[in-house]
Amino acid sequence: MYDVLAIGEVLIDFSVVTSTDVPQMFGSAGGAPANVLAAVAKLGGRCRMVAGVGDDAFGDFVCRVLKAVGIDDSGVVRVGTRTTLAFVHIAPDGERSFSFDRHPGADTKLRPEHLQSEWFEQTKLVHLGSLALSDEPARSAAHHALDLARHSHRVVTFDVNYRPALWPDPREAVEQSLRVIGLADVVKCSEEELRLLTGRHNPEEALLELTHAFPGTRFLGTLGRAGSLAVIQGECRHIPSIPVQAVDTTAAGDAFFGALLYQMTNDADPEAVRKRLQDDAFWLSALHFANVAGALTASRRGAIDALPTLSDILEHMPA
Repeated sequence: MYDVLAIGEVLIDFSVVTSTDVPQMFGSAGGAPANVLAAVAKLGGRCRMVAGVGDDAFGDFVCRVLKAVGIDDSGVVRVGTRTTLAFVHIAPDGERSFSFDRHPGADTKLRPEHLQSEWFEQTKLVHLGSLALSDEPARSAAHHALDLARHSHRVVTFDVNYRPALWPDPREAVEQSLRVIGLADVVKCSEEELRLLTGRHNPEEALLELTHAFPGTRFLGTLGRAGSLAVIQGECRHIPSIPVQAVDTTAAGDAFFGALLYQMTNDADPEAVRKRLQDDAFWLSALHFANVAGALTASRRGAIDALPTLSDILEHMPA
C-alpha cells in the first residue's frame, strides 16, 4: 500500500539568479505536490504522483527525477501541451517569488478520466495542491479525486499554496480553496494565505477563525523561520523551529508538509491515520519534526535535492 497519493503539478523550476552581470537560470524538477511526495519518499515513505506533463524533454526529465527519488509515476499522464515551467526569483534573504510559463501548461490538462479508483483504495492518504484548482479540466479532476478519496474513506490533506500570478482574481482563489477546505482533514496555510482567506493580519486569530468555521478540519500555519502554528485543545499553539541560515526557501514549506505526512502515515493503516487526526500529543511531536525538515531545506539550495533524510532530521531534533 502507498502512504501518500498526490494530485497536482509536477513541473520545471528555474531558479533565477540576477546578482551577476548576465542573469542565470538553473532548472530542476519541482511543483509543490511533487516536492511533498519527494519529502515523504526521502524519509522512507511510498508515494504515487498523479499529474499531467508534456510529451517533451521536460516531461521526460521530471519523470526520471520522480523515479530516481522513489515516487511511482504511473499516474503521470502525457498530455498535448508543454510541461509547465516556473521561474523562482530568490532574494538575498532566501525568500522567493514566482512567475510561470503556463499558457496553458500540461498540469492544467489532467482530466477526471485519467484517475483510476483503485489508486485511492491503494493509498493511506490523499494530498491535493491548489494549483490544480486554477484551471479546467484539472479543477474537475481535483474534485473527482476528492470524491474518490471520500468514497475510499481516506484522509485528505490540502496545501493552499497561493500563487498570485496564476489567479487573475484573488477572490476566485479564495472561493476555490474554501470549497476544498470544507472537504479536507488537514490544511496548511502560510501567513499570507491566512490573511487571504480571513482578512486577518494576526495569524493566530486567522487560524482560530478558520478552525471555528471548519470544525472538522485541522489547520496548520507556517511562519517561516519562526516555526508553525496549530490549534491544540481549542488554543493556538506556537511550535518553534530550529535556527538556520536561510539560503533558499523554495521547498521549505513542502518539506514541512511532506515530513508531516510521513509522520501521519508511518507504521499506520488508513484507519490509524484517521485516528491520529484527533491525537494532540501526536501533532505536537509531528510539528516539531516537520519544522526541522523545513528549516534544513531552507538552509540548502534547490528543491528536491535540498530535502532532508530521516537521519538529517533526527540529528537536529530539539532535545
